[in-house]
Amino acid sequence: MRVYYDRGLIIEAEGLKFLLDPRSKADFYSSNLVLVSHGHSDHVSGLINAGENVRVGASNITHEIARLVRPERNRRFLENTVLMDRKHGFRTDKYSVLAYDAGHCMGSLQFKIDTGEHLIGYTGDLNFCESITERKADVVDCDILVIEATFGSEEYVFPEREEIISEILAYTEKNVSDGVPLVLIGYSLGKCQELTSLISKGLDYDVLVPRQIFEFNRIFERYKTGLGKYFEIESEEGREIIEGNKYVLLLPPSYLGKNAPETLAKTFNLPKPPKVAICTGWAAKKSFFFSMQQAYNIDAAFPLSSHADFNQLLEYVSTVEPSTVYTTFGSPVNLAKQIKKRLKIKAQPVVNKMQQTLETYSTNQEPQITLKTDTNKPKTPEKAT
Repeated sequence: MRVYYDRGLIIEAEGLKFLLDPRSKADFYSSNLVLVSHGHSDHVSGLINAGENVRVGASNITHEIARLVRPERNRRFLENTVLMDRKHGFRTDKYSVLAYDAGHCMGSLQFKIDTGEHLIGYTGDLNFCESITERKADVVDCDILVIEATFGSEEYVFPEREEIISEILAYTEKNVSDGVPLVLIGYSLGKCQELTSLISKGLDYDVLVPRQIFEFNRIFERYKTGLGKYFEIESEEGREIIEGNKYVLLLPPSYLGKNAPETLAKTFNLPKPPKVAICTGWAAKKSFFFSMQQAYNIDAAFPLSSHADFNQLLEYVSTVEPSTVYTTFGSPVNLAKQIKKRLKIKAQPVVNKMQQTLETYSTNQEPQITLKTDTNKPKTPEKAT
């Protein structure tokens, strides 16, 4: 068996080849099956190259997102997708695939591949704790585990989620009560659905979002549950809300720029420069806030993440008890080392030589799903953390 990275994660076993989360120019034609864990563009960007006879497995929600985002580029994916859902999959005469919830964002899946000789689990991006909008990731029973390592370093240990949420609510309530416009920065797919629900339901404030987040929220509500009150920033209702009070703007990080408060006040015609706070797991590292403050003049950063932190990654591996672990993305070398040291389980990093660092919250390094029809489309990309 062989696991390696080549414009997507490749698993070869028993003469079969599986391509997971393909990137641009990935080799579709030699693959028996392509699996897409979720709709963030760093996991689906290669699908525009999928051929007519390529079988692709993905969730209903990921399929819906692809239909919304650049449908002409995702045509092959839309035509060839085998729709999967939690605890469901499909079988051929050579292998079977079963899907599990990943807890990362709406529609995110893990996969278990059974080749007859091996039971292989692939997590994609996962969150091993419950959030406001997503259940805790399922545990995939497997012999060989391929797990993400986005926060596979010891410095990324998050506080309890309830504590983070309480801090965000208190910070939001104080600023809104003081009449200060507030912008919370989070990723469009995943994070902003959680923030929409948190602010709208937790504080009963109006939430203003750009078109792309509005559309993602609508998809979430079609498949899951209501998120509360939210409006497009540029809509008539949105403009009226800005002229009043008790509202919060949710924006993706691609709206950040030099002296963000002044820029955002001009962009959205706010009555005064807003306070700007970032919600991301990278904020667990203390130096993150200071670098973001210097770069963008932000006011706060909260370590609210859609990924498992270092301890949760180890907990997940310990719960699965695989014979072998492959670590990928983020800090795979360190996580593999710690799995061997602490859990006494064989582990090996899968290094993507083309991977760009996620150490900084740099929007030109982090791919993003954007809507073709979005008049407020960010000019730079994002990835969920």
